[in-house]
Amino acid sequence: MNTRLRITIPLLGLAASLILLVASCGRGKPPAISAVEPNRTEVPRYESLELTVTLEAEYTNPYDAREVTLDGVFTAPDGSSMPIPGFWDGKESWLLRFTPWLEGRWTYQLTVTDANGTSAPAEGGFTVTGSDLHGWLLPGNQVNPVYSGHYLVYHDGTPFYGLGYCEALNILIDGFDAEEGVRLFDNMVAEGANFVVWWPLYTNSPISSSYDQYSAANMTVIDMVVADAQANGIFLVFTIWDHPELRAPGHPWGNGNWPGRNGFSNLNDGDIATFFTSEESWAWQANFYRYLIARWGYSPAIGMWQTVSEINGTNAYDQTDPWHARVNDYFVANDPYRHPTTASMSGDVAWPGGHAVMDAPQVHVYDLEDPIEAAETISYWTGEMWAFGEKPNWIGEFGVPGNLVYPEMYHNALWAALASGAALTPAEWNSGGSWGRMTAEMNADLERLGRFVADLPLARMDPSPLLIGSRNPQVRAWGLAGENSGLFWVQDFALQGSPIDVIRADGRIREGVQLEIRGLAGGTYVIKPYDTWRGQYLASFEVVCREAQTCTLTLPNFHNDLAFKLDRK
Repeated sequence: MNTRLRITIPLLGLAASLILLVASCGRGKPPAISAVEPNRTEVPRYESLELTVTLEAEYTNPYDAREVTLDGVFTAPDGSSMPIPGFWDGKESWLLRFTPWLEGRWTYQLTVTDANGTSAPAEGGFTVTGSDLHGWLLPGNQVNPVYSGHYLVYHDGTPFYGLGYCEALNILIDGFDAEEGVRLFDNMVAEGANFVVWWPLYTNSPISSSYDQYSAANMTVIDMVVADAQANGIFLVFTIWDHPELRAPGHPWGNGNWPGRNGFSNLNDGDIATFFTSEESWAWQANFYRYLIARWGYSPAIGMWQTVSEINGTNAYDQTDPWHARVNDYFVANDPYRHPTTASMSGDVAWPGGHAVMDAPQVHVYDLEDPIEAAETISYWTGEMWAFGEKPNWIGEFGVPGNLVYPEMYHNALWAALASGAALTPAEWNSGGSWGRMTAEMNADLERLGRFVADLPLARMDPSPLLIGSRNPQVRAWGLAGENSGLFWVQDFALQGSPIDVIRADGRIREGVQLEIRGLAGGTYVIKPYDTWRGQYLASFEVVCREAQTCTLTLPNFHNDLAFKLDRK
């Protein structure tokens, strides 16, 4: 037990005292690590290692980093190192998870810290072997300074384009077990999808009943989901706070999950306003964020941290920008893998304060009743985010209830986003009921777009938007190109505003459409048309463009829309 001794020392000319705090000699036993058990001694590159640590320390709550922390430093064969936090698994073990990126011999040092100090390091090592994996996702310019930061790439530089949707509430709805894993992920692999938006706190919250004691059962479910996503090459947009978790009764959106399903409501007498302002609340939030990073940040399956979904559906109010920035900055500063951060407001609005600090700006778009006009709406928001800064951007949610305007609306949204500079496909909101879920036609559309982008190294191309005009006033186009290659998408919008049965009955073929493109480097280009509804390339043709001049080309005949790749010879 520590004691304090008060000493008063008279000071000449001052009626004051100097208070000195002198620590007594009653410190407890220093912490120690007595054993470290790795789950394997050889790890394929970009697969994961788990260490089980036996330690001795003084603490009452293993979830409070102010009382106790387990920390590791992993050193690569090239001498670089990465700090990795450990965690209590909620059952019986302290664990530390790590994913290496270089082949060769790695070493580590682990320490535990409590109120009595920091332990001597426990040391060990393991060997990393080759694999055909590519690692986690990063903005292109964080991997290679000549790559575009508007797109994501794998850690090893391999190109990536996001193909996916929102199953925020339903990741487990198709079934899950320890043997077969998450059936949704099996379906996604078959369809060519590679990312999904998930709200783990909505269905399996570690803090459903307490802010300082986490649910071991729910964390085990999240463990299995993350591990199965990693095994299947699926990237999770892992949402920290879905808006219902931070919404209290009386909010304009109605009652949320704050009372009853968010353990932070047990702090500060349940006053939700203090969640965003209290330093004690922030200390417990920081504990929780550290835990999320420690337990699941190891996995390449964490595609992005979505710090908050639709913050204007929470009680953040005047704390919206400062609180979000504080959470975002915590993940930027403390996630050793630097998974990109993202967050959103709802419903067709910009969020300059949020977009300025997050890694991947997003907008939610639900003003989409017209399936043809949807392309213009999606391209507008994509262009706005592109112009905001060199960051990956995406439509984080979109859609309309019912299936009346599907798959046409879905199709047009996907292609308009790609041609306007999105880093991922717009994420269709799928929650069942009137909002439905992915259909066979929608999955086929996603797969056809996936074939088109499969060999497009967008980050390496470092493209800029093209200025494209059409000599036909009922045809419009969007596109991007770098120095030697690019893409564009052409849409016939003559029936915009028409009923869906009229749109579907239309069989007109556009003939002899001419485009005028500005922004291409001079040279001869090979143009490869792609039928977006059949997933087939048409006959290629060539066009000569002069430097700094408008390039005119005549399109092949088409119905509805057509995509194009262009490569300079």
